[in-house]
Amino acid sequence: MNDRIKLNKKQVLPLLNASFPDYTGRKFSVEFTENLTFWDTNWHGGTHREYIAIDINGNSSKLDVPAPWNNPIEGLKIVMPKNAIIACHLYFCGHDMGITFYSHPSNAPKLLTA
Repeated sequence: MNDRIKLNKKQVLPLLNASFPDYTGRKFSVEFTENLTFWDTNWHGGTHREYIAIDINGNSSKLDVPAPWNNPIEGLKIVMPKNAIIACHLYFCGHDMGITFYSHPSNAPKLLTA
């Protein structure tokens, strides 16, 4: 499926509050995928991604990233859990590119009708 669907703040408010409550931007999207690879977990050239997992109860957990020279998370590919959503805040070349919410395709009907 892997196509991003743009959303507005009202549509993502519960997910936003659980992941990046201080975010004031207006760029939001959701992508349904069976796998996710963690990229740009450390700052490099003004580019960085911050990942936060949100479970079905609304609890969140930030992905703690070690130093770049000892980072086993960079490039790690995971199978998307069916009971969680992963929020990713991307900065590209110093510009805020917004937040993407990644979810397993089985959650698409539930998330798109909410």
